[in-house]
Amino acid sequence: MSEQEIECPKCKNKSVYIEHPDEYEVWLKCKECDFFLGMSADEWHRIHNSPNLDSKIKKMYEKEPGKTAGSDKKCRLCGASKGEKGFLCLCDKCCYKLLILVIVIMVIGSYMVWIALL
Repeated sequence: MSEQEIECPKCKNKSVYIEHPDEYEVWLKCKECDFFLGMSADEWHRIHNSPNLDSKIKKMYEKEPGKTAGSDKKCRLCGASKGEKGFLCLCDKCCYKLLILVIVIMVIGSYMVWIALL
């Protein structure tokens, strides 16, 4: 385990430390938050001596598909990224619209069945 002055892209503190679990892998972890970034030793060798290491780590963290940031996913219908994502990765506003649409379809369907039985 080695420590450098690397800024965490998640909490913005200089508290990221580096672990080498084996000769092929490098892990970057933050002491303050749950930031974790794993990369190959070759990737680490390419970026660790650059003057803008913090920005490169931030870019890698932002493009990582399995990152644990969680709430920065966009709504599937409207594309809004703010607020909590609920059912089917939809924002609250789109969930309410979907619920109203389902209720309207059910009312129209029940009315059609009622008319057909008369």
